[in-house]
Amino acid sequence: MNLEKLLKTHPSYDSNTVQADYLYRSYLGGDKYRAGEYLTHYIGEESGPGDQYRKRLAATPLDNHVQTTVDIYRSFLFREYPERYLGKLADNPLVKDWLSDTDQSGQSMDSFLKSGNDLAMVLGNVWILVDKPSYKVQTQAEAEALGIRAYACVYTPQNVLDWEYKRNIAGKLQLTYIKVREHENDETMTLTCWYPDMVVKYVVSKDSTGKPDEVVGMEQYDNPLGYIPFINHAPVKAPVNGLGQSLVADVADGQKYIYNLLSELEQSIRISGHPSLVKTPSTTASAGAGSIITMQEDMDPGLKPYLLQPTAAGIDSILNTIDKVVEGIQRMTHTAAVQATKGAPMSGVALQTERQLLNAKLSDIADTVQETEIAMWRIWLDWQALNMPEEFEIEYKTTFDLRDQHAELELYRKAIETVPSSAFKRALYTEIAKMTVDEEMLSEVLADIGAANVEVPLESGEA
Repeated sequence: MNLEKLLKTHPSYDSNTVQADYLYRSYLGGDKYRAGEYLTHYIGEESGPGDQYRKRLAATPLDNHVQTTVDIYRSFLFREYPERYLGKLADNPLVKDWLSDTDQSGQSMDSFLKSGNDLAMVLGNVWILVDKPSYKVQTQAEAEALGIRAYACVYTPQNVLDWEYKRNIAGKLQLTYIKVREHENDETMTLTCWYPDMVVKYVVSKDSTGKPDEVVGMEQYDNPLGYIPFINHAPVKAPVNGLGQSLVADVADGQKYIYNLLSELEQSIRISGHPSLVKTPSTTASAGAGSIITMQEDMDPGLKPYLLQPTAAGIDSILNTIDKVVEGIQRMTHTAAVQATKGAPMSGVALQTERQLLNAKLSDIADTVQETEIAMWRIWLDWQALNMPEEFEIEYKTTFDLRDQHAELELYRKAIETVPSSAFKRALYTEIAKMTVDEEMLSEVLADIGAANVEVPLESGEA
C-alpha cells in the first residue's frame, strides 16, 4: 500500500473515535476527564484575572456514574465465574497455561474477559485478537518448553482503523480485512493489515510535526488459519457491522450535566459566602471580618461602598436538579433497586419490575460474553491444531438473584407468627435455611427442621 491508502480509515471511524474517547474519559474520570474540558465556557472568562476556566476545572469534582454503573453490572455478571467443561483438554499443559495466562501478561481467562467486557460496555465494542508467535517448532513438547502458544489481546475502537465484512456462499458475514494500529510514538507508527491468507505489517515514519511521512518498512507473513482471527465483542450490536452501542452513553451525558451543575454549585456557594464589595477607586477598604473602609468626607452619598451578594435560593434548585438527574440515571440503567437512595421508597411491584429489567439486561450481556469466549476457544484450538471435544461446553450464569433477603426474612418472620400450621412453619424454616446457611451445613440443618416438633399457638377461644 502507498501511504494515502494505508492511512485510509473506515467511514464510521472518525465519528466513532470521538465518541469513544469521550466515553473512555467519562469512565476513567480524574485528570483524563478534566483534560477533556467538558465544563461550559463562560463569556469573558478568558479576559478575567488569571485562568478562571482552569480554576473552575480544578475546583469541580466528578460524580462518576459511568464507572459506578459498569462496576454494578460487572459485580453481577462475574459474581459466579463460568463453568468450563473441557473434556480431554483439561489435562493439556498448554490449555492450563491459556486459562491462567490468557494474554501472556498474567491475566487469567476470567480477568481478561472482565476487563475486555468493561471496555466494551463503555465504548460499545472491542476487538479481540487470538494470535500465535510465528516461531516454528518441531514438536508440541518443544512448544511447551519454550512457552509458545496462542494468546489473546484487546484492541479498542480507537486502534482499529478499518475493516470490511463480506458474505460467503452460505450468506454468513465474514471479516475479510482489518487494519489495526499496533504501536505509535513520536517518530514512527506501526500498522498491521490482516487478510484471510496473509498478514502485512507496515512501519510509517513521522515528520517534525508528528504527521505520517512515508512508509519505511514492510513485512509480510502467511496466515495459516485461512481466516482473520479477530472477534468483535459488542454487548449491544450497532447497525454498522463491526461497531456496538455503548451501554453508558446516556449515563455519560447525564454525568456531564451533573458535572456542570456542581461547578455552578461551587460558584454559587463561594460567591454567596464572599460577597463582592462595590466601591470607588479612591476608597480604601480591607477584606475580612471587622474590616475598615475609609472614604472621603465629601463623597456623594450615591457613591458610598456597598456589598453585592446574591441570594442562596439558587443552591437548593441546583441540588434538587442534581437529585432528579441521578434518579434518571438509575432509572435508565435499572440500578435504582440496588443503590441506596433517599426519598420515597419504591413499592414492592416497582422494585420487582426494576430487578427483572436489570436481570434481562445482565442476561443479554452474559450471553454475548459467553459467545465471545467460545469463539476465542475455537480460534485458539485452530492455532494449536487441536480438536474441540464433543463434551466441550462453556456455561455463563444467565439469571441473577436480585432478591432482597432482608425484606424476605422479615416477611417470613411475620408469616410464621401469623399462620398456625406446623407444616407451613417447617416449609418457611426450610426456605430461611437455604437463604442463610452455608452449603456444608445445609443438609444437617434441613434434617433437623424436618424432625423438629414445631409448636403451633392455639387460636383464641380454642381449648
